Amino acid sequence: MNLPALRRRHLLAYIVVSCALAVACLNVVPGGSLGAVVVQTAAAGVAVIVVLALFDPAALKSRHPVPRNARGAFLMCAGVLAIALAAGLATVGLAGAEAGIKPPGSADIALFLILCLLTGVFEEALFRGVLFRSFAEVLEGTGTYRPLLVAAAASAAIFGILHVSGTAAPPVDAVSLVQLAGKPVQAALFGVIMAGVYAQSGNLWLAVGAHAALNALSELPSFATSGLLVETYVTGSPADLAVLLGTIALFVPLAAVAARGLARAGRLA
Repeated sequence: MNLPALRRRHLLAYIVVSCALAVACLNVVPGGSLGAVVVQTAAAGVAVIVVLALFDPAALKSRHPVPRNARGAFLMCAGVLAIALAAGLATVGLAGAEAGIKPPGSADIALFLILCLLTGVFEEALFRGVLFRSFAEVLEGTGTYRPLLVAAAASAAIFGILHVSGTAAPPVDAVSLVQLAGKPVQAALFGVIMAGVYAQSGNLWLAVGAHAALNALSELPSFATSGLLVETYVTGSPADLAVLLGTIALFVPLAAVAARGLARAGRLA
């Protein structure tokens, strides 16, 4: 059976099954401890990579020769990492004494870094490898104007919506409400940037590396001082809100650059 051909004939089913499989894997191990989250994310990442290897192996291959416009992808990655580092340092600096000093052990830090890598693998494989590529293929086939830009916007919107943070109680203060609305915007902008990186470089692994590094640089400083995983972005903290709004503002020009490149691109290799 030709699985890539089967995928092309049933793209919607391919997308739905891939997403359902990822959700199932994320719930394979109960609990919210660091170790459990690592296992959940690893299972989901492996599942999506296997799906791509079987049904869309081209997604996992690097484009050769390297496209001339790949330089723009590397510059966008550099910008993302600079913003992530600034956000990570600002989070700890603005929190000050409130963060407390409860440094985790070296084993926990190693697990946290592994989680950052696995999250990059899982989310890029699913949102750029499965969703963005599939949307682009459908839109290119229907003659949609600027199909890569539309595909990037659609996949980024889904990525953003899925980053809405849950809270134990509905947020009522202004800071929490802005955080609740702002996080999906931040994630969607990042999704557009990563789609641009992938489209311009032809290398999904570059997007994976940038995503993993973003997670590590933006969250490791806080984890290293508190030992706590971020369970929700709706904290009600003005300092956290300032960092969130700052990253949104800095992501906007990078997303605009990515969108311009996606609009000019013809087809996704």
